[in-house]
Amino acid sequence: MIRIRLLALPFAALLLATACMRSFGGPLDPVPAAGMEIGADHAALLNNGGLTARVTGQWSGKDSNSLLIVYHNGGPAPRTVAIHALKMTHPIGEAALRTALDTTGIDLTDARTDNDRAPILFSLDDAKRAPAILTVPSGASRTVDAGLTSFANDGFVRPGDRIVATIPLGDRAARLTFIARTP
Repeated sequence: MIRIRLLALPFAALLLATACMRSFGGPLDPVPAAGMEIGADHAALLNNGGLTARVTGQWSGKDSNSLLIVYHNGGPAPRTVAIHALKMTHPIGEAALRTALDTTGIDLTDARTDNDRAPILFSLDDAKRAPAILTVPSGASRTVDAGLTSFANDGFVRPGDRIVATIPLGDRAARLTFIARTP
């Protein structure tokens, strides 16, 4: 009986330590830069010849990260966006694109069921297929919900750290710097 209690002590200590370690993260704040404006809700606003992108994101200290990008094409012709080029970098490593969904028109709160499943633009599990290209018709908007991996197995992202996101924008990619802030 005493032996079982002695073995249980290290296990209980491990459980207590794990419970005290909480995952942390929060929104990304864009850093002002040339060619980018800052909009409401900490959104970075980009423009490339009529193709605009409104970018918001969430960082995680140790887990996966995310970006929400609303593209709008105000130009006269369809524009393509190389979604597979999305990524985030931090001094401890790179957060690669894990999944990208076209969530345009998705509404889980209404009674309809025909608008509940978002088309998959990219999946890391199926990355060998053709590169993920999003076409934005003239006058249309498309919403991309992107999940990215963690930055590294070792080390942490902390509030106040700088994170650089590469955002595909038509025929070029914009590099935006964000500050990891607390919620």
